Amino acid sequence: MTTEEKDLLVRALGADEPPLQLDLDALESRGQARRRRQALLGVAAALVGVAGISVGVMVVAGGHSAVDSAAPGSPLAPTERQIGYCYRTADIGSTAPNQHIAIGVGGRDGRVDLTADIMQICVDSWQSNVYDFQPRQPGATSYRIPQLVACVLTSKAVGATEGAVGVFPGTANTCAELGLPVAQL
Repeated sequence: MTTEEKDLLVRALGADEPPLQLDLDALESRGQARRRRQALLGVAAALVGVAGISVGVMVVAGGHSAVDSAAPGSPLAPTERQIGYCYRTADIGSTAPNQHIAIGVGGRDGRVDLTADIMQICVDSWQSNVYDFQPRQPGATSYRIPQLVACVLTSKAVGATEGAVGVFPGTANTCAELGLPVAQL
């Protein structure tokens, strides 16, 4: 505290008060140090809490999501119901153009559950060849529809949402071969 500040304090309190013998600078420094310690303790406690919750979630989940933990070829309900994918080939690791097309249906309140419709959407896409999954034929209005199967995508599916439905050309064995559960639609 400067001399001016001390003089101002004496004038404010009056001259009849006992002389001010407090080291206000030291008191202020201790207060700041205490506030810093409290802030650091708060941050440390928050970090410990977040770490504890994260470890708890990993222990409960076994380090994997329910989708990743499902046995390949076993039936499983999709956990992500507002997006689905139509695949050109039975390959979840490909980054080729048009390997898979994301499908989302908008509703008045945003995206809607499309799991019940994803097979038909993909059938229609193959039939009209809208995504060029098949070579174009001049004058063709309808294309061959391969046998299709719906699987639940895991975190291994490149560029796709885990837990969503992926519709592939193939049979029920295709899901197991890809390491995916079969979608319960």
